[in-house]
Amino acid sequence: MYHRLYSYLQKHSILYKYQFGFRHNHSTSLALIEVVDNILQHLDNNEKIIGLYLDLQKAFDTVNHNILLNKLNNYGVRGVAHQWFKSYLHDRKQYTCINNTNSRLANITCGVPQGSVLGPLLFLIYINDIGNAVPEEIVKLFADDTNIFVAGKTIALANEKANQSITLLNQWFLANKLSLNINKTCYMVFPPDIAHSVHVELNGNDLMCVHSFKYLGVIIDDELKWTDHIMHVYKKLLKFTSIFYKLRDKLPPAVLKNMYYAFVHSHVLYAVEIYANTCPTYLDKLVKLNNKILRIIQNKPFRSHVADLYMQYKTLPIPLLHEQQLLLFVYKVLNFPYVIPDVFNGYFDFNNILHSHNTRSGKNIHMYRVNSTFGQRSLKYKAANLWNKLPAELQEQRYSSVGRIKSILTSYLLKQTTTLVAH
Repeated sequence: MYHRLYSYLQKHSILYKYQFGFRHNHSTSLALIEVVDNILQHLDNNEKIIGLYLDLQKAFDTVNHNILLNKLNNYGVRGVAHQWFKSYLHDRKQYTCINNTNSRLANITCGVPQGSVLGPLLFLIYINDIGNAVPEEIVKLFADDTNIFVAGKTIALANEKANQSITLLNQWFLANKLSLNINKTCYMVFPPDIAHSVHVELNGNDLMCVHSFKYLGVIIDDELKWTDHIMHVYKKLLKFTSIFYKLRDKLPPAVLKNMYYAFVHSHVLYAVEIYANTCPTYLDKLVKLNNKILRIIQNKPFRSHVADLYMQYKTLPIPLLHEQQLLLFVYKVLNFPYVIPDVFNGYFDFNNILHSHNTRSGKNIHMYRVNSTFGQRSLKYKAANLWNKLPAELQEQRYSSVGRIKSILTSYLLKQTTTLVAH
């Protein structure tokens, strides 16, 4: 039933396109790219942005069954299928067992079934029309994580939009029997030097202004320097230095390599497209720690060349890993649009499509004009610039899988590590 329902929703493009949760090919990294690029492009246009981070209380547990069934009906799930879902939700019971003692049975009158494959999908349907609450703004969703970023030419205009948006969203939550946790709902101002003139409230309660916020596992700061997140990852990885010192003489090299990829590389790789898009000096501490861990695992001397460490494991230093992921993103958008969310369709344009002149750069991605360093840091601009610098044979190749182009990009970028020196 899950596959039938999801296929139906996809076929008719029913699901909200800014919903990245519990959907095929909609990762948290892509959700972050979309949000951060949107912020950078607004800043490049000299606009002021207020980001609202909304916290819902027990969203999955408070879904109203009657409202959910009505929404299913509105989306075309009718007849026998609708009766099936009604039966599925109706007359469910639960109890608690502690020390072999069971509580009495209680009826479940709301919420989607926890632990079921259908539960998350039914929740996506339940929250699917939230964008209608604020038609002039775009609500960013990852399941129940609800965020909105409003922009204005002046901070006063952005402030007005923020207060209007949160009021309208709260009305939608109340109408759908969901609750907003005021104490955990907060906002962030970009750029931060004007935060003192912003005041966001709901029902007379002032919302808290924050300078950093953990969003989808990444700590966003209001200066977009990513120093807080880099330090967060650094502290996570630091503990592995002593662990690998003790293990390197006790485990086979293949096992150590697997441990590196499981416990170190996974943290480094997550959202590297975002956090590594910063000043090299901010990233340097984490880069050196990653080098050190590789040197420890591979039992290499202090003066060993950094390039050899990465070639041994067929991986990349963090700055080049950042470039690889951006190039991979461009390749997917251009050649595998079906594995990319709809919001990225048409994200890049080629010069030869925009004009008819037969020039050497005709097959390059068109570089739109930017006004500031914010625009230069936008991934749309930076990724296109990196792609245009690739050799023509790499740009024009069409590979059968994303894995194949990833391997080729790794080999190409590994050659760049020869310029690095050991730290």
